[in-house]
Amino acid sequence: MRTFVGIDLPENIKENLKELIDRLKKIKEAKVVKLENLHITLKFLGEVDEENIEKIKEKLKECCTEFDIFDVDIKGIGVFPSEKSVRVLWVGLEDEGYLKKLNIKIEEVMSKFGFEKEKDFVGHITIARFKSLPNLNFIKEFCVKYKDFLFGKFKVNGFNLYESKLMPEGPIYKIIAKFQLRQ
Repeated sequence: MRTFVGIDLPENIKENLKELIDRLKKIKEAKVVKLENLHITLKFLGEVDEENIEKIKEKLKECCTEFDIFDVDIKGIGVFPSEKSVRVLWVGLEDEGYLKKLNIKIEEVMSKFGFEKEKDFVGHITIARFKSLPNLNFIKEFCVKYKDFLFGKFKVNGFNLYESKLMPEGPIYKIIAKFQLRQ
């Protein structure tokens, strides 16, 4: 099964991002992320044998014991990999380094299962992907307009292990397990 570790967004944050996503739907090259699928990815695992899920859940549970609940500001937007070659449009996160620390811990425990460590974690919320190059002037104006825009803030009190089923109409995410951070 195809899996990833991520943080679900509260409904009010998804609602705050709705107008932005609606504007992106007008770009023919954009494949926007459905509101219900918006999340923060901590670690993409990919294909996992079902018999390993319980062991993975145990290791992820261990990660929770080292982290307290923390605040995240949803602020600004940007692109991957660069402004000249836009493939992903994302909304930024500010959190005093907690997401990065959580990612490092998850990377560490998942590497024991043979998952490759990602080099440079950048906490973000993907809101659109582009199969071909969009109008770069529009994207640049869009990024300038929302560069410092605060879409809201919320408390991260845990994360989830998700199953991701790829369908023609877009992925369907199902929570396999939830993990609570320390109070």
